[in-house]
Amino acid sequence: MSTSLNIGGQFWLNGNDNTPLGEERIALLEQIAVSGSITQAAKALKISYKCAWDAVDSMNNVAPAPVVTTATGGRGGGGARLTPEGERLIAAYRTIAAEYAQFLEGMNARLGDSTAALTLVRHLALRTSARNQLLAKVVEVTLRTVDAEVVLEISGGARIVAGVTNESVETLRLRPGRAVWALLKAVAVQIVIAPDPHASAGINQLCGVVQRLTRGDTTAEVVIALPSEVTLRGLLPLAQLEQFGLREGSRACAVFSAASIIIGVDS
Repeated sequence: MSTSLNIGGQFWLNGNDNTPLGEERIALLEQIAVSGSITQAAKALKISYKCAWDAVDSMNNVAPAPVVTTATGGRGGGGARLTPEGERLIAAYRTIAAEYAQFLEGMNARLGDSTAALTLVRHLALRTSARNQLLAKVVEVTLRTVDAEVVLEISGGARIVAGVTNESVETLRLRPGRAVWALLKAVAVQIVIAPDPHASAGINQLCGVVQRLTRGDTTAEVVIALPSEVTLRGLLPLAQLEQFGLREGSRACAVFSAASIIIGVDS
């Protein structure tokens, strides 16, 4: 039996660094512009406060320049406003979206019944579970006997080291200057209050200010904002959270090994 495939996808706007911005996030930016508040924007879109904050963090992390700036005020407090970069992205998206709708109509007319095409769409819809997704640039690649050390530069100029196999270096064509994604699970990120000056070369330490704390039953998710406004998430047992005395606005560091980083590239 053939599968009738009717495409009804979303339009994604990619910036110079392949920054993806779709309908949901554009709508969030528009609501922030109207209300001047991430909390109110989340309520208007019927999404959680945490989900809205995560989306803003993600957009600021991968965009060429921050799209939203915020004022510290604690949970439910403070304010937010669009930057010129955010306004530009909204205008570009709305201008092109109409053309994209026409493109979908044409694709539907050409596609017809296609099981293979349905499989392709499912592959394209794949998402990663990594909570930290950083846009980066390869700075240096050092090959060893079976593995390699790859130095990556993230937004703001901070550098991290990833460990991959030599085969991955060739398969992903990792060369200085190449744009990549650095993916890192939150469970692989240790939260400390100060960097360790005696840490080994394979340990990354990025320090900033605690932006948000989300407490669970036994652990807390800690979001650290780096000076460049890039954010990193890690998990910390509640007992250690209290021991460290961490609060929003506290100084803290995200610590993770080179081996915990997954490098992704656009095909």
